[in-house]
Amino acid sequence: MNSTSDKKKHTNELADRIAGFNDPSMGDERERDVILRAYTLGAVVSTYVFFALALIFAVFGAGMWSVLIVFGSMVTSIVISAYCQRENVDFSMAMARVSPRRLIVGNIVGALFAIAWVGAIVFQLSNGYPLIDVGMGNQTMPGAPSSTYSIVIGAAFGFIVALTLMTISRVRKIKQARAEAAAAAEIEDED
Repeated sequence: MNSTSDKKKHTNELADRIAGFNDPSMGDERERDVILRAYTLGAVVSTYVFFALALIFAVFGAGMWSVLIVFGSMVTSIVISAYCQRENVDFSMAMARVSPRRLIVGNIVGALFAIAWVGAIVFQLSNGYPLIDVGMGNQTMPGAPSSTYSIVIGAAFGFIVALTLMTISRVRKIKQARAEAAAAAEIEDED
């Protein structure tokens, strides 16, 4: 009889097998650590490559198709979060402890990407042609529909709301982490 915990264990065993964690190629502990850090770097770089591809598609006139590329870049985050959840690791708590410098740099890079990406899409929608026409987009459309400007306003509003929600979540997680650390320190003092 399969229980939920057996299913979770099997799922992570399958994930470990797919990633090659138990493969002899992982080597000793030091090599395994280096390889896992390399996998992490590869995941981060591939996410930025997806963003760059989406921006290139938007500049070349296939902006709406680039939405699929951006959604594809989310797969890495979803897989990481699901794996951590199955291993009972609070990934959102770990992300709340990200250093302020790394958080600021990540937010600035993300904001610049979003501004350039939405700008390229809006440029095409408002002018009827892409920034660089290589034949990927629609034929030239006359004039900008009035709803084009709504996209810019909606994107800006959505970005501000998302940033506000992420900030609130981060502050709450930091408070929770501090409370847990204080409780752990109090337990150690009692021993």
